[in-house]
Amino acid sequence: MSIKKFISCSFLAFTLSGCSYLYDTFVYQIDVTQGNYLEDEKLDQIETGMTQEQVIFILGSPMLIDQFDSSKWYYIRYIKPGGEKVQEQYVVLNFQGKILTSIQRNNPIEENPLQSQKIKNAPNKAAENTENDSNQAKDNTVTIEQ
Repeated sequence: MSIKKFISCSFLAFTLSGCSYLYDTFVYQIDVTQGNYLEDEKLDQIETGMTQEQVIFILGSPMLIDQFDSSKWYYIRYIKPGGEKVQEQYVVLNFQGKILTSIQRNNPIEENPLQSQKIKNAPNKAAENTENDSNQAKDNTVTIEQ
């Protein structure tokens, strides 16, 4: 009896371990984006010596301000396209007396995976002949008189 239980448990474990592969390939997963949208053009505008108000004007509010040291701001961007690898980017800004003293950057995201370049096809003949469709609809009307 114990051999049957062992075989059935191992078979069940084997079949369930394969579900992760099936889940990643067949189940639709939504795209998840969190944090600040960081553009390289805006980050290049940030320089040491700027005030906190100037930084907020360019980058917006930080995602996180250090609880124990309010002079450290974190701008974090997290992208997880459905079924693909997670991409993270963060920028840490250090202030001293409301003046920016240092900038630390990590992992620049080269291309946004959520913005796919879709190629538009030429419209089909049904879309081109909108005038003919409206004329045909007028011709097919039936009047009923009493």
